[in-house]
Amino acid sequence: MAENILVIKHGALGDFVMASGRMRTVRQRHPSAHIALVTEAFLFGLARSMGFFDEFIEDSRGYRFGVWWRVIKRTIADRKWDVIYDLQSSNRTLCRYYPLALWATGRAMKWGRLVPGGLRYRVSTRKIPWLPWFWRNVTEPIAWLPADLSMCHGPAARLDGLPDRYALLIPGCSAGNAQKRWPPARYRELTRFFAARGLRSVVMGTQAEAAEIDAICDGNPDAVNFRGKSAVADIPALAKGAAVVVGNDTGPSHIAFYAGARLVMVFRDSDFRRAAHRNVARVVNLHAPAIADIPTAAVVEALGKVMDQ
Repeated sequence: MAENILVIKHGALGDFVMASGRMRTVRQRHPSAHIALVTEAFLFGLARSMGFFDEFIEDSRGYRFGVWWRVIKRTIADRKWDVIYDLQSSNRTLCRYYPLALWATGRAMKWGRLVPGGLRYRVSTRKIPWLPWFWRNVTEPIAWLPADLSMCHGPAARLDGLPDRYALLIPGCSAGNAQKRWPPARYRELTRFFAARGLRSVVMGTQAEAAEIDAICDGNPDAVNFRGKSAVADIPALAKGAAVVVGNDTGPSHIAFYAGARLVMVFRDSDFRRAAHRNVARVVNLHAPAIADIPTAAVVEALGKVMDQ
């Protein structure tokens, strides 16, 4: 009988994308298993195009007990999974989902998370593990596979209207993170740099980034406003088709990296230490204490290095 495997990984988009290597590792370890993913609905398209999962279960990330119980009872406790890979490993999943799931099933379960060097999982010793001594941790050595999103693609029709030769600009980021957004005026300056090299600038994002995108594109013949025209699953193809990508520290920029695009990313110092992709020839990372401190000239210089490869 095929194994029954559950993977838990919510958003945000960037965190989900950066866990894709671990998801790939799970599929390699269980090539014939039925693998289900618990995540948010907006990630279903990208997750489906990865080809790692057989089933998709929505978790709305609600914080009411009734919401927790629906997720825990129906999707975890009742399904009798052989292994649960908790790639979220948050207080919510480790301290709420795991104890409640164990209490609901009344049996031990292999609830693991991938950590550097292996799979660390909990083996319960009692039915209600409210305190740490009710379980023991075991680690199995596992080599993670690198993340790779080059195989992902959404419906190709969504990408109609792209210029033959273009650079991709990603000026947005998640709501509430304005400090991670390089000024739109600098991106607008880049469109002139690209135009001089025969490239149109395709500016992508969602309605939440309308102000930044419109500031770059309005009245600008060198820019193509692609706001709202691409789904998450379209980003790998959109990025891979570009001569180069310039973006903030945001999920679509990380997707562009894992899709194999040439890339210049701009960071605050604190975000650079946490999320930059280092030691990759096709990527240049620029950072400063405040993202607005990064001048256009520095990005242009970085583009020269990346585009000359």
